[in-house]
Amino acid sequence: MKRVTIKDIAEMLNISVSTVSRALKDHPDISNSVKLKVKEAAETFNYIPNDFAINFRKKSSKVIGLIIPEMSMFFIPSIIKGISSVLHKEGYHFFVLSSEESLDREIENIITCINSRVDGILISLTRYTKDLSHLQKAKDIELPIVFFDKTIPQNHFDQIVFDNRLNAEKAAEKLIKSNCKKILAVFGDENLEITQVRRDFFIRKLKEFQEIECKVIYCESAESVKEKLNVILDYEHFDGYFAMSDETLAGLHSSLIKKRISTSDTKVVAITEGTLPKYLDESYECIINDGYSMGTMAAVKLLKIIQEP
Repeated sequence: MKRVTIKDIAEMLNISVSTVSRALKDHPDISNSVKLKVKEAAETFNYIPNDFAINFRKKSSKVIGLIIPEMSMFFIPSIIKGISSVLHKEGYHFFVLSSEESLDREIENIITCINSRVDGILISLTRYTKDLSHLQKAKDIELPIVFFDKTIPQNHFDQIVFDNRLNAEKAAEKLIKSNCKKILAVFGDENLEITQVRRDFFIRKLKEFQEIECKVIYCESAESVKEKLNVILDYEHFDGYFAMSDETLAGLHSSLIKKRISTSDTKVVAITEGTLPKYLDESYECIINDGYSMGTMAAVKLLKIIQEP
């Protein structure tokens, strides 16, 4: 059965489309008998309001486009949950587009959001995004955009990011207080601003203590961490480890288990969303970056921009 429209109901009851529309909205100008007939017909034939058409007339789709760099079991789910909690409460829907760490796909996703007439975009950039020229069209039509988590230096759009400088310094201080003298620091993609900031301030803090030696490696995935540590841990010993994210922590934990390195003899510190370490090792010390809070803050920021006159 095809989808029943207001026009179909109007033809069935031999009344105007505007009368049907007003009856469905309980307009005071429509008699109770007509309202009853219209609502009975709507229920009988499973009439479903066309939200897109309604919102289009209001110049609002009540839909948000969410663009993420890739689908991941780390961090992203908690961010989406936070975003959903805010948007649902305000009567908004959203769809998720994954750029699969591809700039070309990210550009396609931006175009998809524009063509879908979304009210705004929440976006976390890919590791290959170096400038924001592909957002110019969205900017030209004054489409609100808020960045979260992964971004690049810019001053055109609002963004929600963690205090990466403070978190990195805290992690270094925890290792220093544990009297670690030889530390292995596992960072993510070297090209990302988040990696560069966390690395710079982590190392800067350690350099205040000349007796501390630090080896730095960069890994774009948990598997990459495992591959590199499979070699490194065969000929080097460390008394302290730092993982800059849940993904690098997963690879580090797997490597320590494989090489039978006891955590009672070493110190492991990580910047994490908080859920993963609970299932790994209770001795791991964590600096929590709450993805749910980031999601809620990003959604609230975007809605504020959308709803501002």
